[in-house]
Amino acid sequence: MFRRQQQSNNNNEDSDEDEFSSSNTNLTPLTPPISPRSSSNNVLVNIARFLNLSAIGVLSVVSVLLFIQLQAVSLQVASEQKQIDELKKTIEQSETDIQIQVEKQKDLTIVNIAGTFTLLSCIVTMFHMSSHLKKMNQPFVQRKIMAILWMSPVYGITSFLSLLIPAAGPYFGIVKDFYESYVIYQFLSFLIAVLGRGERQIVVDKLAAHAAHLKQPYKWLRCLFHPSPEESDEAKANAVLLECQFLAMQFVFFRPVTAIVSFVLESMREGDVGGFSSPDFIIMMIENISVFLAFSGLLKFYHAVQDDLAWCQPFAKFLTIKGVVFMTFWQGLAISIIFHANTNDKNSDDDDDVSSQSSSGYSAKGIQHILICMEMLFFSAAHWCVFPAEEWEEGYQVKHGGGPTFAFEDFASDVNMIIDSGKRSRNARKERQNALDDAKRSPSYGASEDGEFPLVDSSEVV
Repeated sequence: MFRRQQQSNNNNEDSDEDEFSSSNTNLTPLTPPISPRSSSNNVLVNIARFLNLSAIGVLSVVSVLLFIQLQAVSLQVASEQKQIDELKKTIEQSETDIQIQVEKQKDLTIVNIAGTFTLLSCIVTMFHMSSHLKKMNQPFVQRKIMAILWMSPVYGITSFLSLLIPAAGPYFGIVKDFYESYVIYQFLSFLIAVLGRGERQIVVDKLAAHAAHLKQPYKWLRCLFHPSPEESDEAKANAVLLECQFLAMQFVFFRPVTAIVSFVLESMREGDVGGFSSPDFIIMMIENISVFLAFSGLLKFYHAVQDDLAWCQPFAKFLTIKGVVFMTFWQGLAISIIFHANTNDKNSDDDDDVSSQSSSGYSAKGIQHILICMEMLFFSAAHWCVFPAEEWEEGYQVKHGGGPTFAFEDFASDVNMIIDSGKRSRNARKERQNALDDAKRSPSYGASEDGEFPLVDSSEVV
């Protein structure tokens, strides 16, 4: 029975499958059939997609290649820029070196010029001194002259050495200042020696002869006078002479001291210190007072005996001495003012240009040293003219107009002679014309013995 039931179940399942298959065969398809046109569109879309992907790939490859090439160009440009910078630095360095070489050459040329003038000044002075040594007729006078003649070489050599060794310039300046003051006193000693021929008492006697015109000595110097100036004319003359010597001598001691103090203060200074209470101003006032006293003593002695010394032309000698000092002082002051004014103008315009120019240019002191070296040659020649060795020979007579001259006086004399000759000629013609006019106005003018009037030659009238 069980088998029968299982067989019937299998038969039922078979019948159901047949029914389902028959039913499936009777169903129509739901999706439409694919047409040939739609399939071609799909192919085109696929081709377009492929081409887009290919283009994207090609562009990507090209972009990568361009990026790599750009990086290579950037590296090459950076390398070339580095080479350009190095070349520019080399050119700038070469230009700087060339400028330094040019400045050194300029400095060497200027130093050579200054050294040449200094050497010529020394040669002229040495020849001048040798002429005095050969004709040492009055040693008590000519010794003072040779001390004065050393002034030009001392100024020239110290200025030249200050150019060569700028750091030692202040030390050479102290030597120059000392010799300046020493020469001022030596000039007073020269006048005293000329007046007294080496004897002080002769000078006192000549001053005593002008006692009425002598001013009383300073009261603050009375401790130096013995006897008192009021006792006699000779005592007054002796006091005046001692006063003049003291006033000139104090400058010899004060000038080096103030120069040394100024140098020490300048080396210790940390900034610009100005004003009336500054040490520099106080030192300058002391120097000016000392100079005033020295020249007051010198001028007092000169005015007292100028008639006795007129034969040796002391004023011309004094100008050649003090001309060195005054000219160099005012020249240095003018150069300093111009230099600092020019520097301030440049600083207001461009600080960099000023620093580059000031580093290669000369300072005001350097320019002053160069000019002094050149000027000392002319002062040496001037000393030769006003301190001749023949002046101290026996029987010397003053030569007027014997030196180098342009003969302007002779030319003016010739011009005056020609003008005077013309005036005399005109006056003579006027006199003759007046005489002829008077003769014509007379009743008997032109009448002869036979009553006829003779002809008058016109040339005689003229």
